[in-house]
Amino acid sequence: MELEALKQLLASLDINPDEIKDEKYAKAFRILFAIIEKQNEEIEFLKAENQKLRDEINLLKGEKAKPKIRGSKKNEDISSEKERRKIKLQ
Repeated sequence: MELEALKQLLASLDINPDEIKDEKYAKAFRILFAIIEKQNEEIEFLKAENQKLRDEINLLKGEKAKPKIRGSKKNEDISSEKERRKIKLQ
C-alpha cells in the first residue's frame, strides 16, 4: 500500500492516544506511532542514499545517472489568444 493511502486509513480510524482512558494503551500507541515515524524517516533517507549510490555506480561504469526530474511549475497561461482577440476587435 502507498504511504498516502496508509496515512488516510490511519486517519480514518480516528485514534487519539490522548482520548484513550487506559494509560498503558495510550502510552503504547504513542510509542508505536513514534517508532513508525522514525522508521519512515529512515526508509526515506535510505531510499535517497540508495539512489545516490546507484547513480555513482553508473557514473563509474561510464553510464548516465538517473535524471533529476523537477516537478512541474504552476501552469501559467502563456497563450496570446487574448491579444489576438483585442487586435481583431479593433
